Amino acid sequence: MSKKQRVGVASVGMMPFNRVLEDTAEEMAYKVAKDALDKAGLRRDDIDAWVVGSAVDAFAGVNESDKFLVAGAGGAGKPWFRNATSGSTAVSTPDLAYSMVASGQVDVVMCICYEKMSDNENSQKVFNYVYDPAWVRPVGLNVPLQCGIEARAFLHRYGIEEEEMAMLSVQSLGNALGNPYAQRGKEITVEDVLESPYISWPVKVLDTSPVSDGARAAIFISEDKLKEIDDDPVYVKGIGRGADSYWFMGRRNNDLGRLDYAYLGADQAYEMAGIKNPATEIHVAEVYDPFTYKAMQHMEAAGLCPEGGAGKFIREGHAARDGKLPVTPSGGLLGEGNPIGAGMSRMTWTWLQVKGQAGDCQVDRDVDTAISTGWGGMYQYNATMVIGRD
Repeated sequence: MSKKQRVGVASVGMMPFNRVLEDTAEEMAYKVAKDALDKAGLRRDDIDAWVVGSAVDAFAGVNESDKFLVAGAGGAGKPWFRNATSGSTAVSTPDLAYSMVASGQVDVVMCICYEKMSDNENSQKVFNYVYDPAWVRPVGLNVPLQCGIEARAFLHRYGIEEEEMAMLSVQSLGNALGNPYAQRGKEITVEDVLESPYISWPVKVLDTSPVSDGARAAIFISEDKLKEIDDDPVYVKGIGRGADSYWFMGRRNNDLGRLDYAYLGADQAYEMAGIKNPATEIHVAEVYDPFTYKAMQHMEAAGLCPEGGAGKFIREGHAARDGKLPVTPSGGLLGEGNPIGAGMSRMTWTWLQVKGQAGDCQVDRDVDTAISTGWGGMYQYNATMVIGRD
């Protein structure tokens, strides 16, 4: 009978993000899987099972689109599992990989998240179909419009300013200059952001992450196996997930300015990890940041700063790479790019930070514990993962 076992992360696989990549999804999976195997000193035969994550099949235009990846990812003839929770696939997929190893059913799992957004003619047409077909879909609601609604509620509730959103964009795109995999590293000013066109007030073009292709991989492994290959092991310390109602217009949370489900996911992960004060016990964070205001909501939900205090936290420089609690020092989705499922990059960068292998993105402090978050569904689902040393 299987028993619960402790789980570590053996390595991660990386590749550049870009607006359009010539690589097929299968080729992307091959690149990141091979990179992860090479870094860990493992072979394909050492992997017991594969977990693959991407957004809804409609983005690829093919049902069960993950089946394209089996050969390229190295999973032929082995157990193969698909996970899809829209943007939160980025962390719910690693959560699933962790759970498979923790259950004792397997010892080593290859986790791959990918997205080929350039194959999608118009993602907003796809998003419209996930709304209530009678009351919302005919209105033409899509992600940018919904973000505007939510951002207005967030700014109004806490008195946060558009200028503070802009400061975060400047920080994230600047951080991405040190990221060799980033799509959009650049030096910009607060004025550049404030003068960029509105997509849906108060969200502007430079408050928004770019459309991207890309993939990421991570190898989850039992403690005994990890100690055989790594004398500086990094473990999964906590995972959590929170959800709201299925339909956007039926959310239990009647105040769109506060993400109750994101607080729930973070609280679960912290309870599992034994973290009482995340503002001091977390050393670096990679929050899911497709929009500047959304990153600020997730910073608050994860307890990195006081509720309603994200604007002040950013304005005072605490979230900067050399700040007291660096947030998305890789550039995040805003600077690195946003291939939906491959937002798992947030989790892979936390591993690189803990291992001291983040290169020019490495923060100016010791890192023993880090958090990554994912957000998706249609504004109702959050997944969280805390990793670190003992």
